Amino acid sequence: MFQRAHAKGKNIFTRKRKLTFPIVFSTILHLVKRSLGIECELMEPLSCKIPPSKQAFSKAKYKFAHTGFKELLQDSMRIAYQEDPNYGTWKTYRLIAVDGSSIRLPVSSEIISQFGRFKPNGTNGTMPPLARVSLFVDLCTSLVCNARLAPWNVGEETLAASKLPEVIEQMRALNQDKLLFIYDRGYTSVKFIKQHNDSKVDFIFRVQGNSYKKLWKRVESGEADFDCIVESKDKSISQQVRVVAFRLSNGKREVLITSLFDREQFTLESISKAYALRWHIEECYKRLKVSAELENFSGTHLEAVLQEFWAHLVMCNLLALHMCDAQGPWNPERIAEYRLNFSVLFGVMSQKMYQVLIGKYEAEHLQKLFDTACIRAKVKIRTGRVYTRDKVDKPKQNHVFRRVC
Repeated sequence: MFQRAHAKGKNIFTRKRKLTFPIVFSTILHLVKRSLGIECELMEPLSCKIPPSKQAFSKAKYKFAHTGFKELLQDSMRIAYQEDPNYGTWKTYRLIAVDGSSIRLPVSSEIISQFGRFKPNGTNGTMPPLARVSLFVDLCTSLVCNARLAPWNVGEETLAASKLPEVIEQMRALNQDKLLFIYDRGYTSVKFIKQHNDSKVDFIFRVQGNSYKKLWKRVESGEADFDCIVESKDKSISQQVRVVAFRLSNGKREVLITSLFDREQFTLESISKAYALRWHIEECYKRLKVSAELENFSGTHLEAVLQEFWAHLVMCNLLALHMCDAQGPWNPERIAEYRLNFSVLFGVMSQKMYQVLIGKYEAEHLQKLFDTACIRAKVKIRTGRVYTRDKVDKPKQNHVFRRVC
């Protein structure tokens, strides 16, 4: 049923061939990082003596759509919440952070037609094909709830606003009724705030220093927790919000606006701790780009890029589920002294997770290997660290990975 739902045609994978649907699908989930020639030589499970060629594999993987991997991503969320809908919540709220980033894509006419090429500011050249990624991440479990891939010139707020209704519907279908969305600077707009209020979900936005001057005047006068009315530039939309302000360890002032008006349940300190947990979405991008080498694509066609993009999210979620079982979800009010190192565990477990999917490795053996790896894959949590943003958004002259495609 799964094969028929995502195959591009009625007669796809019906004949007996070397490359069956399970082999091709699981090989993509393997996250190919070497050349296709090597991967085909080492491909398993195969009943034939001579492995398939890389050309045959490339042809076979375009016979089904990337929607199969999206379905698996939704299944990972369902598995996480089906036994206990309150697992990994904060004050009965599901904390979901939203943030965007960019990823470099392989150069091909199909990719350029879909995502375009843009001219960097202050230069005469052209950028490589770039895509804008928008992720919705459960902060307490580090699970990717949903994602969107769009051209680089589409704004992050635009992507988040278009995807928000789908995410809310998806989470409520999983009995997640109390949702709290957390955003960094750049997302704050009265229209977007109204969208959350109309959808009956809560929010925390960080406010930039050059916006909402009336609000900032009250903050600079010494007020740290007050209610305020924010208006759009044309004053056609106005919304009531709660404003909380506090000093960071580096001396800078951080201002948040939220819909959490209950000051007994949600103190200024608890809101600041919940917002500080937003850093986990930055770590999620680090997992995808550095540990899993997301930008190291094995194909140049659009469908290959989409398949591998969603496959990376699935495999990261599978490991995140194991990590939650081993160490429990994050708690903003009580940060643990040690946490598991995702990069080490991903390097150890990715091959074994693939072998479980193809039926060569028992799930019980996988759990034993994971428990053994967890003993030494621990890192100490160092609170209060501050990093400069001087090099943020500056283009890289040399890319980190050599692409296999």
